[in-house]
Amino acid sequence: MKQSKDLVNSSNLMLAAVLTMLLLAALITVGMLTPLIVRLTTGVEMAMTPEYFNDRSALPTAALVILLTMYLLYGYFGAKRTLFVGGLTVAMSIAFVFLSPFGNLPLDVSVPIVSMGLVATFYKIYMSLQRDSNMMKLRGVSAHVIHLGIILILIGIVASSNMKVDGSAVVSMDSAG
Repeated sequence: MKQSKDLVNSSNLMLAAVLTMLLLAALITVGMLTPLIVRLTTGVEMAMTPEYFNDRSALPTAALVILLTMYLLYGYFGAKRTLFVGGLTVAMSIAFVFLSPFGNLPLDVSVPIVSMGLVATFYKIYMSLQRDSNMMKLRGVSAHVIHLGIILILIGIVASSNMKVDGSAVVSMDSAG
């Protein structure tokens, strides 16, 4: 087996993604077990709000999406271009933070990251459709439809968590209609 001397290679990208996923799992486990441990040791009821999880898991999730995007593209782009795409994604996120096009920090950070993941997934689907055999086309596309679904779930989570509209109105019982 040929060993790559590049820092950016498929093995290192997958290792970084797995370690990031382990970090996310540890953060979520600690958040879920803390109320139980507090209740067992002190008898005090405690609950972790979604903000606890959102604040702690945002950066590792962003890093995971960037790493997986780079992993998707590595086979076609090579090390230098893949590293460029990862750097461009991070630079765009930083630029969006300062420009604040959405007026919401989580959205400003995540839109470039999720968009780049979406573009990479569509690119992989396109490349899968370029294969000769219909069976290979179907096999290649079906794997990336799952990735597409995961990205759409991430978009839904970010949008629903950060674009809440709360309001109230007084309705008179006298009026008809």
